[in-house]
Amino acid sequence: MEIYQPEAIVLQCGADSLAGDRLGLFNLSVKGHTDCLRFLRSFNVPLMVLGGGGYTIRNVARCWAYETAVAVGVEPENILPYYEYYQCLGPDYTLHFEPLPLQNKNPLPDLEKIRSQ
Repeated sequence: MEIYQPEAIVLQCGADSLAGDRLGLFNLSVKGHTDCLRFLRSFNVPLMVLGGGGYTIRNVARCWAYETAVAVGVEPENILPYYEYYQCLGPDYTLHFEPLPLQNKNPLPDLEKIRSQ
């Protein structure tokens, strides 16, 4: 951001990085996924947010609902209102879900090397 200094940002929020996605290999929570959006909003640059990706539809819906709210400065409650497809969001019927208990197999030296480059 300091070097390029964009006048606007287009952020494509691919939800295939969410925990439990049928095709993705990441394990992000909805809040973790939204941290990128929060970070970019912190620069106070016009931001266009687009949905994309995601193959576990109940989690994609949760993610995009949360990110849309955060994009406009709203922090929604974790309890979901009843609607036509409410039964698809069980068994807890909440906006947020826990990531899977997976071990991070990224060696710390490799991550540091990538970060420094």
